[in-house]
Order: sequence, then C-alpha cells, then structure tokens
Amino acid sequence: MMRRLLALTVILCALPAVSLAEPRADLIRVAVAQNDPEVSLQIQGRFTMLTLQTGHPIQEGRRLKTTAVRGVPEGLSLGGEILPVQGVRIEPARDAAITLNGKRLRGALEIVRQKDLTLLVVNHVALEDYLRGVVSKEAPDYWPDEALKAIAIAARTYALYQRLTKEDVLFDVTGDVMSQDYGGKTSEKSGTTNAVRATAGRVLTYRGAVFPPFYHSTCGGITENGRAMGKFDLEPLRGGIVCDLCRISPVYAWRRRLTKADVAWALRKSPHGAIGAVSDVRVGSRTPTGRAQEIVITGALRTLKLTGYEFRSLLGFERIRSPFFSIEPAPDGFLLSGRGWGHGVGLCQWGASEMARRGFSAREILAFYYPQSELADLRDLMDQPLRVIGGE
Repeated sequence: MMRRLLALTVILCALPAVSLAEPRADLIRVAVAQNDPEVSLQIQGRFTMLTLQTGHPIQEGRRLKTTAVRGVPEGLSLGGEILPVQGVRIEPARDAAITLNGKRLRGALEIVRQKDLTLLVVNHVALEDYLRGVVSKEAPDYWPDEALKAIAIAARTYALYQRLTKEDVLFDVTGDVMSQDYGGKTSEKSGTTNAVRATAGRVLTYRGAVFPPFYHSTCGGITENGRAMGKFDLEPLRGGIVCDLCRISPVYAWRRRLTKADVAWALRKSPHGAIGAVSDVRVGSRTPTGRAQEIVITGALRTLKLTGYEFRSLLGFERIRSPFFSIEPAPDGFLLSGRGWGHGVGLCQWGASEMARRGFSAREILAFYYPQSELADLRDLMDQPLRVIGGE
C-alpha cells in the first residue's frame, strides 16, 4: 500500500542541486551502487520517500514490491512511473527493511540520478551497524575473538577517518574492496557482530588524531610503508614489520601466467591505450620491502611505465593479488611468482588471526602492526573537535 503525498508536477530543472545531508561522526555514507544504469529496490515495512532537493515527502507506504529504478531525462523512473526529481531519500521505519539489488541494508537510502543518467546510491547507516556488515565480509567469523576485535577496531577507525575527510563529497566509502567490503545486514554473522559490539566506539589514534589504519589479507612476510597508499608517512604505518605469522594463509604464495596478448588487450581497453604487440614486461623498481614499485611494459609502438597499483588494477586485483611478485619469461608470455594478497600496509589479517591463536590480545595485535598507536573511545574524542592526521 502506498499513498502519494506530493503532486509530481515539479519541473526538474527548477529544483536546486542535490545536496546530501551532512553525516554525523556516528554515521557513515556508503556508496552501495555507482554508475549503475538500473537498480532493483524492495522495501518491507513502513517507509517515507522524500525529495533530496527539498526534503518534501513524495510517497509513504507499508511495503514496496521489487521495483526497477532508472535514471531518465525527466528524473527518476520508479517501476515505470516518472518522478520529476533528481534524487530521493528513503527513510524506513524502525522495523522496516530496504533491499537493494538483493542485499538487505540497515539505515536510510539515497538514490541520485547523475548527469549521464546512471545512478549513485548511498546508504546512510549508523557506524556500528555499518561495521556489522563489514567485519563479516573482511574476516571469517570462526577466527579467534581477539583477531576479530582487532579487525573491528581497525575497520571502525578507517571508516571514521574517511568520514572526517570526505565531507565535501557525496559519500565517505564505497561498498567494495576499494574501501571496505560491505555486505549490509545480509552478510552479518554472530561471531563478527560480537566483535563489533565488544569493541563499540574503540578507535586507533596517533598523537591524539585519527589516522587511516589500512589493513589487508596477507602481507607475505613483511608489511609495506604507508607511502604506498599516498602521503601517509606516519609511524604507525612505517611498514617493514616482519610477519612470519601469515604463512598459514592459503594465498601466502601464488603464481599467475600472463600471455603477451593478455597484457596488450588489457591496455587497449584501458585509459593507458594501445602500445602495440607486447614484447616484454619487467619490474623497473621495488620498494624497500621488495614490492614492485614500477612495471615497465615494452610494446611495438611505445614503452609504458605503470605503478604496481596501476598494473594490478589493469589486470585485476584478484588476478594479481599483490605487488609482491617477480616476473619471468614464459612461452608466449610471462610467469608471475608472488606472495600475499593486498597492498601490504598496516594490519595483516592472517597474521592477526595467528597472533590471536597464540594468545595475543586485540590490543597487542594492534600495537604490533601499528607501532606507537593508541586506543581511544570515540565518545571521549567527540568532546572536542575531531582531528585527523595523514594524507596531507
């Protein structure tokens, strides 16, 4: 059942530009869909739909059957009905549930039609609820409790840092591995939820300021300096921490074969452009920990230099699991022999799991991977203006 509250004769171009609400420190804005031509929306329970531009209610109802939402020149198409607005906000009642593309989400949802008619969908959710959908995706819930607690604190601090540094854009984090993997309520599990609850409000600081405590699956034997992620030259992210603990990880060592055609095709499809038939791929330089810093690709038309990150992005982060690899010639291509999964900065999740198994506490695990960091309570930090450090 749905009731219309606002006549939809408003002219789209007469409305002011979209402005998403400023989030509080205990809220996080998650981009759960970006540049999608269409999303599937379902609502179980009472809800109110409002325009983003004016905040006026458009519809209210007790449920919304699975409906396709698309961006159209006139505004938004909701199940074929045209709403002449650039964006809507959906606020569910306490016991209601929003499902987007099959993923059940807590909190409110904002759907924005972009200039190219694709959609940006942002989930406004309480920080602690967000973490319940993150830690369950970032770590198995059967891992030792102290490891899950350490990961929960790192994930909370990372989200808080992003919130404090992203106020001039429409979202703080994405819902994928480029920020923190987020499964919403659908992915929540008891073990990881307990870790979030047990550490509620606990964050990491350095010299009284919030910093981004990056983390990854498997370091491959040694952690990387924070400079690999940007201008993060901080003591807690100094890297170079020898970690033999993650040898138990199933991705501690890996191999990948690339053909010359693979590399040439990927380049043609990328912003880097074609370089002709590929004849050589080699590591041009390495970081002090041994990770590939520069990759040199020689083609018939030109030679291209990529960072380790750009090379992984080009061929896929799951395919090239880390920048910790060597390259050898192979028939019609190249053989990559690598270690670890992820960028290698900060906490090594498999290492943390092994530390916890050996009896170390979450506090000790965090102190090992983030030297000179301190634990703080977010409520205490909010008594004064929150400060961030890193990335300047």
